[in-house]
Amino acid sequence: MFFLIVFDTVKNISINTLTFQFKRKRSLLSEKNKKRKSIGYARAIDNESFYLEEQIQFLKDEGCNLIFSELLSLDEEIKPEFKKALKALSKGDELVITKLDRAFSNRNECIRIIDKLLNQDIQLRTLSGFFTNKDSPNISTLVFNILCELNNLDNECLKERKKENIFKRRLNGNNLGGRPKISRLKESLVIRLRDEGYSYRSIRAQTGIALSTIRRIIIDGEDK
Repeated sequence: MFFLIVFDTVKNISINTLTFQFKRKRSLLSEKNKKRKSIGYARAIDNESFYLEEQIQFLKDEGCNLIFSELLSLDEEIKPEFKKALKALSKGDELVITKLDRAFSNRNECIRIIDKLLNQDIQLRTLSGFFTNKDSPNISTLVFNILCELNNLDNECLKERKKENIFKRRLNGNNLGGRPKISRLKESLVIRLRDEGYSYRSIRAQTGIALSTIRRIIIDGEDK
């Protein structure tokens, strides 16, 4: 009987102690989360203001306390708003972006800044699933995710550079690629020179038009 009383007493003490520790731990964690800031950063190129607004809305939905944003080329050496976002971060905070290519233009820059953030006990999180945590229990998973996201970073940066290049060429009225356009006047000149007996090479020397284009103009002229 005495043994049962002692056992019940010890059990109750243990349960109460564990309950208290759990509540205290949850309380401390809750306090830590209250103090922690989630700072967002969004960036898009000049002609994609709608994409910038979309990112900002996503970051708001994620509960970011403060959001920095800018319309800026990927390859700009200085990103003023990103610099402000980094300065606003302190120990225990997290930086939130939609994808790595919004903040970083290459792997080296990405790794350098992530290392700096981790040393300051600041986490980096993307809405695409990338997450850095200095105390992560599963290092292999973390490394794998980092490598995958770095590979995606290269691909996304390449896509954006292509889009920006096309936009700039359109803005300047330049050819976007494909078969070069030849004026009707030059086409008429090619056909006339050929009718007069000039060789393809001679026509190229006189007009500056590529041999393949000269052949096409002559063939198209014969079909008409």
